[in-house]
Amino acid sequence: MIIAMTDGISGQLGTTLHTALLALWLAYEEKKHCLVMSVQPGRRDLELYLMGQHGGRKSKMQEGTGMEALRKLVRAGLADKEGIRECVTELRDCLSLLPEQFYDTDHRTLRDYREEMPGMLNELEKHYDFILCDVGDERGELARQVMENAGLFVRNIGQNIKGFSKCFEESTMLSLGAPVFYLLGCYDAQSKYNMHNLRHCYHELTLMNSACLPYCTEIRDACLDGRLLALFEKWQRGRTGTVLEEFFVALKKTAKRIQEAGKGGMRFEKGTGKAGEYGSANRVGEGVY
Repeated sequence: MIIAMTDGISGQLGTTLHTALLALWLAYEEKKHCLVMSVQPGRRDLELYLMGQHGGRKSKMQEGTGMEALRKLVRAGLADKEGIRECVTELRDCLSLLPEQFYDTDHRTLRDYREEMPGMLNELEKHYDFILCDVGDERGELARQVMENAGLFVRNIGQNIKGFSKCFEESTMLSLGAPVFYLLGCYDAQSKYNMHNLRHCYHELTLMNSACLPYCTEIRDACLDGRLLALFEKWQRGRTGTVLEEFFVALKKTAKRIQEAGKGGMRFEKGTGKAGEYGSANRVGEGVY
């Protein structure tokens, strides 16, 4: 299944981090075959978080030839298991990264990927249980190609309610009938805008389609150091403290709910403009209880 990880509200942080974390959990803890990728040309944060800026694990493994090599492979009709394996970087048995490595991000690039991205995603789906793609702000041409083929949307939002109404209105149009999940990052449980109150005031947020991940300094530092994968393995060995334990409890709950959300709902035919209606929301201005 293709999971489109998006910035549900402009300016909210955490989409790339959440993409990496969910893939790590699904691959390491649940033994699902996962691929992580990004369609934001020029931004390599996903690779930095998982592999580091100066190589890190690159020196211990064969780095894949990347996105453009996969495009050419699919176009030539040669995208078998071994061919795809040469394009990706295998971080662990069940976890692979498709390096960005686009060629020039000009009009020709967009035209080629507009024509061939659906075929690329289709081939990848044959070999992975989950393809988690960081599509960023949902506005780019490559992002739209992924979104049109996604089986689940995870829209990353925060606790700033100013953009909630627009976000919920957009969800129906963007998802084309696919399930939508809302993930609150950098979560502050002490705020009056906590998950319980937000679900009470916004009918679009339910127990089944939303979750939260707290801010964790150690996680953020590991990303900036390119050691997120190493930190996860350290936690698996039981060598981390209480704060990380609490964070990974939240991540486990989030991963479970996202998988459950992905099982429900069917995409409508593309281009029909029809999708499930969302109920109108009660506004927080009417009272948080």
